[in-house]
Amino acid sequence: MRKRYYAALAGVVVAAAGIAVPAAAAASDQRAETERQACQRAFDRAVWEDMDSFNKRDAARYRAIIHKNMVTIGRKGQTIIGYDANVDPVIDVQFKLPYEWSMPWTVTHTVVEDCKMGFAILDAYYKAPSQNIDRHYTISLTLVREHGKWQVIKDTVTDVLP
Repeated sequence: MRKRYYAALAGVVVAAAGIAVPAAAAASDQRAETERQACQRAFDRAVWEDMDSFNKRDAARYRAIIHKNMVTIGRKGQTIIGYDANVDPVIDVQFKLPYEWSMPWTVTHTVVEDCKMGFAILDAYYKAPSQNIDRHYTISLTLVREHGKWQVIKDTVTDVLP
């Protein structure tokens, strides 16, 4: 009698575990997907923040989105390393140009890894009609997430030739 009781009890435990495990796994998968989507949205927002603060010449917002170890590879191959070396010329020169300019852009591709780093490829145009400037660029932004905040750590600008 005891053997049948324990066998039946073991069957109930196994059956209960069999039902609970897939349900728990599904809930865990759903939670992971929700977290991945939230991370992607935060990354996309940070890319937008970088480009929007640049276009609106908003020094405070632009400073906040740039990482302390920022590196830029410019369109002529120059390498600029460090926060001040990257931010100061943008704010002191680019933001104060005496003519109107804009840089419309479109994100063409993104990759986000483990909600720690990601990159975005943008198709952009630097336009200054009064200066007869209309340059087509591919911009690659690499962002890192530290202390819950996304920041641009690398910016590469490449001329798109006609």
